[in-house]
Amino acid sequence: MPETPAPFPHAAVLARLGAGDFADLPAELADTPPKREALHVLLKASEAVHRAAVSTTQVADALRRDQKFVRPGPPSPHLVRLRQQQAQARQATNQARQAFIVAADGWVRVFGLTVPARKSLEVFAEQWLVANAPRDGSR
Repeated sequence: MPETPAPFPHAAVLARLGAGDFADLPAELADTPPKREALHVLLKASEAVHRAAVSTTQVADALRRDQKFVRPGPPSPHLVRLRQQQAQARQATNQARQAFIVAADGWVRVFGLTVPARKSLEVFAEQWLVANAPRDGSR
């Protein structure tokens, strides 16, 4: 039985920021319009990375499951379609990661943060979101 993918943990915060409701956010995250915009863009990019990762995982699971019973010879149209979907999902993941890095760069500049040495911007931003951004269910 397939697992249901974990929902994006900051969906409610992202929706509130998109609607212009930032009253429940900590002051250090939303005290200026540039900070609110940078956080909103970073969360949107993070959500895109999350969606792309879920899609990639689902297609890879389907391909793994269906390739178990392949007969010798040319691949079936179904497997060809799954491989095409896998390539598209990987491409979407790469594009989402690139957009996340661009958003994280702008976010770091607006918030005045310094990325530690030997840590990538992507990893720093992801860890910061986990540690500091409000998660769904916590207001």
